[in-house]
Amino acid sequence: MTTTYPDKLFPHLRSEAVLFAPHTKTVDSGWICGRHIHHMMFELMLVLEGAHTAVLGTTEYEQRAGDLILVSPMQVHDYQARQTGKVSFFTVHVQIENPEFLQLIATANKGFYPQGHPLNEAVVPVLLHFMDIFYEQPEAKLSLFSKLYAILEQIQNHLSADNRHTSPVQTSELPSRIALEIQNLVLNGGKPADMGEPAAPGDWLEGISRRLGISRRHCHRVFRQAYGMPPRDYFMVLKQQEAVHMLMTSNESIERIAHRIGYENVQSFSRQFTAWVGCTPGNFRRNNL
Repeated sequence: MTTTYPDKLFPHLRSEAVLFAPHTKTVDSGWICGRHIHHMMFELMLVLEGAHTAVLGTTEYEQRAGDLILVSPMQVHDYQARQTGKVSFFTVHVQIENPEFLQLIATANKGFYPQGHPLNEAVVPVLLHFMDIFYEQPEAKLSLFSKLYAILEQIQNHLSADNRHTSPVQTSELPSRIALEIQNLVLNGGKPADMGEPAAPGDWLEGISRRLGISRRHCHRVFRQAYGMPPRDYFMVLKQQEAVHMLMTSNESIERIAHRIGYENVQSFSRQFTAWVGCTPGNFRRNNL
């Protein structure tokens, strides 16, 4: 090497990524993965065989074998096997300590990348290799994370190119702090984490606003500007998500689950749950054991 490099001290760097629930699954026609949301995580969904309907926000896509879905953080989404026949897919959720990368996804992601799209052609071959490592060497962390960062680099390169002529969006950590407060409220059964008494109906957003030192109006406005939905909608999606999770993974009674997510009686919970997913909590649990 003949290149001369001047003396320079570079900054310390740290990067941490976490893989949540990577899995393959085959489902029958009629299967529904109900409306849900991920805080500060993005999701990759690749259909391997068959087809299903992906709903991102209010937009529906028919996702066929080879098509890729990239779900932005804080984007409401669900999947429905409406077509006849079975559908197989691979999905993984990624949490990464990189606000710039997450902001890039939030501002430039189109969501649906069918076969033939440049991002699909760049990411899917690496994603398939990533999936193969899980089957063949699930303990090979270095290989898995090497492929993960290759995928992240392809996503970043593509979205950055698309976003080059777009004015940067000014953000702050306040919307994320509001979202975390709402999550904690749901997990605590509708009670503020720092108080033993339940919040009065309709007062939970006021309580969050006071704890963050802002007005209720400002709290509502900045959250909606950042995530495209009012805080109440996010609150209700999280309650649905938590109810579905507990019905599928715990042995707690339906009455206990109702109380844990903030309902005073099981009848009110049952009515709301039926409105969410189209069946009672009991029927949902029996069908998903």
